[in-house]
Order: sequence, then C-alpha cells, then structure tokens
Amino acid sequence: MSIVSAATTRPLIIAVAGRKGGGGKTTTAINLAGVLAARGMRVLLIDLDPQASLTRLLLGVDDTEGAEEESAREGIGARLMTPRKGLAGLMHAAWPGVDLCPGDRSIETTAWALVDDPTGPLRLRKLLAGVTAYDAILIDTPPSLGFALNVALLAASVAVLPTMLVQQDLDALDDTIDVLERLAELGAAGHIVIVPNAVRGDGNDRQALTSLAAAYADLLASPIPLSVAIKYALNAHQPVIAREPLGKAADAYRALAVRVCPPSTAPMAAGETGVGEAVTRG
Repeated sequence: MSIVSAATTRPLIIAVAGRKGGGGKTTTAINLAGVLAARGMRVLLIDLDPQASLTRLLLGVDDTEGAEEESAREGIGARLMTPRKGLAGLMHAAWPGVDLCPGDRSIETTAWALVDDPTGPLRLRKLLAGVTAYDAILIDTPPSLGFALNVALLAASVAVLPTMLVQQDLDALDDTIDVLERLAELGAAGHIVIVPNAVRGDGNDRQALTSLAAAYADLLASPIPLSVAIKYALNAHQPVIAREPLGKAADAYRALAVRVCPPSTAPMAAGETGVGEAVTRG
C-alpha cells in the first residue's frame, strides 16, 4: 500500500549516481531517504538499476515464490515507454514515510527501444513532472554510463555522487562528472555533491580527501565513515538512523541531508537554476 503525502509543492529530485559499482549508491540512497523521512518529509525511492538491488534489499526475494512475484512485479522501466500513465500502482511502502518504485529488467528494453528517439533522455523528467505526493524523490542509478544514468541526471536537480577513495572509483567519479557537464545544456542536475564513502581516516584516505578537495572544491561533502552499523542496518532493511540513531554514521548522513536539502530550501524542478554550485574544477 502506497503512502499518501500531503505535499503540495514539486518534490526535490535527487539522482544518486556513479558509473562504477561498489561506490555506495544504494546505501547512500537508503540512508539519505531515512534522514529525510525522519524530518517529516515524504520520500519516494526509485530503483533505476536493471539489477534492482535496491528493490531486492527493501522488498526481498527469499524463495521461489518470491522470485515469481518479482518477475510479475511491474517496475519503472515500462512506464518510461508511456510516461503519461504516471507512477500509479507502482509504489510499495518501504518504511514509514518512504515508498519504493521498484526496478526491473524492462529498463534495459526501454533503453534499446528509445535509442533513436530524441525525447528518450527526457522521459523520466516527463514521468515525474506530475508527481506531487512526495517532498523528495531519490533515484538509485545503475553502475554504468548510458540511458538510465542520463535520464536520472536530466530528471534531477541534485546529483549525489558517492565514491570510495581508491583510484578506480576516483576515475569513475571523473567520468560521471564529465557526463554531467555534457548534459548541462539540457538542464541536468546543477547542484552536485560528492560523497566520500566508507572512509577509514588513515593516511591513504586523508591524502585522497585532500586531492578531492583540490579538484572539486565546494562540491565535496563531509565523508561517511566506514561503519559496521551501516552494514547491520542494511541487513535489517533499514537506514542506519533507525538502527543506531546516535552513532557517527547516522550523524554523517544527517550532515549530508543538510548539504543536499537544507531545511529552509524549497524543492526545485530539473532545469531550474539556483540550487547550489555549477560544476567547477580546481
């Protein structure tokens, strides 16, 4: 059963993005949603990854019956082909204040079907234009470049880019920001927040943080610490703020939520200006 919100303004749309797996996109989406819901906001999580990792984590597929249910469940991919249908009937309650729009393999089919369609990259923006029942929408993207990442960045006004502090992930971060720069003229997310993830605080991590700060200046958020509490919370299908609300990890996600969506900030639609800094390089 979907949660009904009293929200009357357009939601803030946040793409949690990156072209490499293992950077913490799904973990960031869940925990950011948890903090925003704790503020009293109504939040929609959208799983735009054909692998549907977010969907599996929150809805679960534990046995044969569950797998059959998953294969029959309609996801957002099919609606990208017919955006006029909206999201009605897709949402599932994840936890109080948060709904999930599940992902499925039809996202891949849609990408191929729209490859020559000039409106293809803007389909998600159009699909979400009529959504007013939420204060914030978080889009969990696949770990690759291409259609799903592009439509998410073009639908969002904020791009949150989690990254591990190893060279392969930092290279992938550069690739994702290059995509944002190329999509800028189409109104891609203009407020960018880079999130160092699973930071240990040793010498190597400190050096990597210094390099990130030099390259991306004001785009860099406070790091998320490496924390076993985050893992335990995910195993319980919860954000860490629900399992260990007084811990350092919960505080880090609270700080990220303030950076992404200050309490005094009104939501803005994709393509509007005034939501933070443009892409800059040091």
